[in-house]
Amino acid sequence: MSVENGFSAVPTGFPPSLHGRDHELATVADLLRSAREGRGGAVEIHGTTGVGKTALLTAAQSAAEGFAVLHIRGVASEKALSLAGLNQLLRPLADRISSLSQRHAATLAPVVGCDLDDSEPDPAPLDEFSLCSALTSLLTDLGQESPVLCCADDLHLLDEKSRHALLFAARRLGTDPVVFLLASSSPGPAEFPRLTLEPLDDNASRQLLDERVPDGLPTDLVEELVSLASGNPRALTELAEALTTGQLAGTSAPPVALPADSPLRAEFRRKFEHLSPDARSLVRLTAADEWLDVDTVVRLSAETGIDLAAIEEATSSGLLLDQGGLVETPSRLVRSSLYADMPLPERQWTHELLARVLDSEERHLRALAHRAAISPTPNGQLADELEESAATARRSRDYEASARACQQAADLTPDPTVKALRLLSAARDCWLAGRTQRSRALLHRLRPLTCDASVRGLADLLQGEIELRDGTPPIGRRLLLDAADGLTESHLPLAATALMYAGEASCLAGDVAGFFATAERASALSRPEEPPLLQLMFDHFDGLAATLGGRHDEARDPLQRVTKSAELLPGCAPKTWACLAALVIGDDKRAQELAAQAVDAALGDGNSVLAPWALEFLAHSALRLDHYSAAVASSVDGLRLSQVAGQHNCAINHLTMLALVAALLGDREKALLRLENAAGEAAKRGLARPSATSAWTLACLDLADDRPADALTRLRPVLTGADNSNPFIRVMATPQFIEAAVRCDEHAAATAVLETFDSWACATMNPAHLALSQRCQALVADDDEADERFREALRLHRASDRPFELAKTELFYGERLRRNRKPRAARNHLRNAWKTFQRYEAGYWADRARAELRAAGEAVDRAEPASVELTPQQTQISRLVAEGATNREIAAQLFLSPRTVEHHLRNIFAKLGIRSRVELTAFFH
Repeated sequence: MSVENGFSAVPTGFPPSLHGRDHELATVADLLRSAREGRGGAVEIHGTTGVGKTALLTAAQSAAEGFAVLHIRGVASEKALSLAGLNQLLRPLADRISSLSQRHAATLAPVVGCDLDDSEPDPAPLDEFSLCSALTSLLTDLGQESPVLCCADDLHLLDEKSRHALLFAARRLGTDPVVFLLASSSPGPAEFPRLTLEPLDDNASRQLLDERVPDGLPTDLVEELVSLASGNPRALTELAEALTTGQLAGTSAPPVALPADSPLRAEFRRKFEHLSPDARSLVRLTAADEWLDVDTVVRLSAETGIDLAAIEEATSSGLLLDQGGLVETPSRLVRSSLYADMPLPERQWTHELLARVLDSEERHLRALAHRAAISPTPNGQLADELEESAATARRSRDYEASARACQQAADLTPDPTVKALRLLSAARDCWLAGRTQRSRALLHRLRPLTCDASVRGLADLLQGEIELRDGTPPIGRRLLLDAADGLTESHLPLAATALMYAGEASCLAGDVAGFFATAERASALSRPEEPPLLQLMFDHFDGLAATLGGRHDEARDPLQRVTKSAELLPGCAPKTWACLAALVIGDDKRAQELAAQAVDAALGDGNSVLAPWALEFLAHSALRLDHYSAAVASSVDGLRLSQVAGQHNCAINHLTMLALVAALLGDREKALLRLENAAGEAAKRGLARPSATSAWTLACLDLADDRPADALTRLRPVLTGADNSNPFIRVMATPQFIEAAVRCDEHAAATAVLETFDSWACATMNPAHLALSQRCQALVADDDEADERFREALRLHRASDRPFELAKTELFYGERLRRNRKPRAARNHLRNAWKTFQRYEAGYWADRARAELRAAGEAVDRAEPASVELTPQQTQISRLVAEGATNREIAAQLFLSPRTVEHHLRNIFAKLGIRSRVELTAFFH
């Protein structure tokens, strides 16, 4: 999931099954379009075995309606047969060869084995230039009748003469309607534009599995297959087709490698078998350990006599990667295939050797892992050693290593309860390492092992937290309530923590009744003189319950106690809870301070799994303060960390926040782009808060497009709670609802909603929220009252330092004054608004303010240079435009996308008060 770019629609004519290949499909579609217009081109398509090169070529052929389609595929067994490839390409064209000139026909006829007429001269001796020229001539003739698509698959396996002839023609037919798609797994230096097919991302991999198994798969199995396939489409297909009934039902363990009869696994095996004995040994050792550092490779060489030159041979095969200081397998897919094909005696020898070579203080855990791989079970002593080493790895925040060690310790442990505890530790470490689905699988394993209430409560707490951040919140809430039940007697702080997360899950799902029920359970646990952390949690429940019940005055005291208590408590969670409390009581600056402290705590104490959550609140508080750039920066960081941590719910929250900021600034394209990846997943997972934020975002865009009725339709269920939306979003979206209702002449609806907002704003006593209330009151009031309300709103805005909302109020007031035939009074407000919107790069709002300013009688054709400050990047883009560069040329020079350049230009035009590139050129000259 990218921040700036979502998935675009698959181009017309292509099958929708090429998930995640939109850029590649669009490139091929552009080539086909150019060929229909008379211009050809060539593109190299590079990717590893099974990544989708053939599928892309097949899709291109399906989309090439009206083309003459030629296809050639390299075959390893025919690589030594001269002209075998051209024979394959030209056989369908045997009848056309005779229509060429005598010289070219005589050259190509022997290639396809066709006879010339008796009147034709005997074939001339075949030389390579004549062959290349004849093929070029043939393709040129074909292109005069219809566009031509020439697809070459596995180009690296073609015989040398055929490959040279094909590339010769491709270099010379750029002005003819002939398209060359040249796919290869082992490309040489790039001669043509190159498309590199990267592994599919997780989302595209899931979509492919959905297509292959329409009846659906257990979630844990889906994620395990996605991880194992490593983004390889053919691997996903082969794995899906080989699933057993037990695996489909979720009762059997998922596969750990490709099926034994897998063609893709056979391809990896073929590459392995073609290596020298030393290279095979090196690959085998690396597959057993995942990666080897240089020192270990040297020691292995000394121990076994492996020639270090084998590293280059192994990396050339694609079975190993040389990362400078490390040698590793390219992916879990390759590693698991190689390991599965390793005979048991070789596995035993490999692990024994690695355990011996790695047995040093700094590599002790890895040596233990190899001993465990070949140890008989149970082995309590080795299990204890692994657990001790896991604790050491955990202290250094190497959660991947500690998770593996704990899992191996559990496998060697005979006692069921101790085994369950070690699996629980492994699951927790996987969660901290971002291995969400692995954590789920380990939790699934431990449940049958114990009936101990505390152990099961800890497992429920962890799984509930995972569901909250990466699953379905209602399921998470149920697990967290179970955790609270199991932990109340033995671990009251953890039980209260489970209830806090359960309350958050209720709010995320829009389940206000569920929150009230959770708050009642928390209240039942409260005792006098609680420790500070417990008191913070109980005050938090009391304050939020009062707020959601509309008792804002009653909520203030407990929520203020929460913000004060958090100052003395370490860790991310207390400060994040306190940030929410500060936002609810309207102390936005304090909320920002607490959120920043929460992020620092999460990143500083090694528990970065909480950082995406804390960054959500940092973005919200920045948005409240009109710090839009800071809100974007926080959500960009949060999105990145969410993706690394495997927390898709948090990623969705950040994407919708980014979309909302773009919409508030009037940037339709960016807002829709960001929503595209979020909206469907939010609905699928039952995430009411991001769904409500999406509706709010779209309503902002509707208002910008002068469609207030559409905006009102989107916001009505959000503001009335009919869609179980988040109650806090209901309050914050009120200004847009009021604007839409007034523009639709639905003053009664506006007034009813405004009562709730006004009640909250008055309770906060924050000038910023009171200013918004006054502005909303002005919009629904008659002219005499509106004037007074607008003036009071402006006074409060200035007291609260909210420049963007101040500018909007000045714009609305200026519009009202101009329509009431007071243009002189309107101009000052409109001018102030216009300047502020330029500073925020809010193109829509700046255009709207400038249009009103012109209508009020002030000429605003161009901003004065002294009053405008462009960012360094905007200045650079402007000067390149002034020099005559196109958007694509600018993008290439500055390493941006053309769409990003276009976005910057819109903001530049708004800042400078100009309308075209011509005016921009004149401005800088």
